[in-house]
Amino acid sequence: MKILITGITGFAGRHLAAFLSKECNVDVTGMDLSVPPEKPAGLRHVIIHCCDLADTARVKELIRQERPDAVIHLAARAQVAGAWEDAAAIMETNVVCTQSLMQAVHESAPQARVLLISSSEVYGKVPAEQMPIGEDSPLKPNNPYSASKVAVEFIGLEYFYAFGAPVIIARPFNHIGPGQRGNFVVPALASQIAEIEAGLKESVLKVGWLDSERDFTDVRDIVRAYWLLIQKGEPGLAYNIASGKRHKIREILDTLLGLTEIRPRIESVPELMRPSDTPVVVGDASRLRKLNTWGPEIPIEDSLRDALDFWRRSVGAQFSA
Repeated sequence: MKILITGITGFAGRHLAAFLSKECNVDVTGMDLSVPPEKPAGLRHVIIHCCDLADTARVKELIRQERPDAVIHLAARAQVAGAWEDAAAIMETNVVCTQSLMQAVHESAPQARVLLISSSEVYGKVPAEQMPIGEDSPLKPNNPYSASKVAVEFIGLEYFYAFGAPVIIARPFNHIGPGQRGNFVVPALASQIAEIEAGLKESVLKVGWLDSERDFTDVRDIVRAYWLLIQKGEPGLAYNIASGKRHKIREILDTLLGLTEIRPRIESVPELMRPSDTPVVVGDASRLRKLNTWGPEIPIEDSLRDALDFWRRSVGAQFSA
């Protein structure tokens, strides 16, 4: 079986490629905007095509060349904080690229199962009494990123209803683990701790809203769910991927601080507060669980320890360079 992964050099893409290659005996290939000069360990034996998904001709050429049995579409601008300032680019990247990919698959690999990676953000603000969030909850996007993901889902459904394309939609909730970068909460906190430990930053930890509650799942458990959905997911349906447990951001911070000897001053920064932030988010993944016995296996404490160790190595490498 050959699986093509878009966005393969990203956070989830690297873990997914390594899992499929090592654990599932799958032939993996990928597309990404750029290919690093030295591939990460899990991608060294994977063919990665440099490709801008907005380049329709190039995408069609590669799909004709590879003719994958399945496609997992991870490539996206995954940006919630600051999304309003970059709304047009987010919409163009996520929506236009998905349309380009789906048309190429339709023309050159119509039997390929396609897993479109959406987001729990599509549900928007859900009242606490309606938690946990199931797939039948109404879609109420409240930021440009979540609106783009709703559009991505509908592009997939367009090909499902028009041509019977075997398209499945995944709606992962917050995922964490080693290798995650960007302005997501865990790497934002872990990177600061690593910099303070290394003496590269004053002993002040800048934080956002600590009382919000989120549903966190380790990325290594998330990619197991992607593999399950490629095998057994029902085309035309969306599947939540979630732990079903809620954790306050304050709890995440306390756990990370318990893994270090530093005791920084905690400073709340207004710019880190999202205007449309949802106080509580927890998902119901019972539809996914019905496919087999999938469930998160990695404790959140291990996920946070691995994330912090990743940032310690990353900061150490920058410091020694």
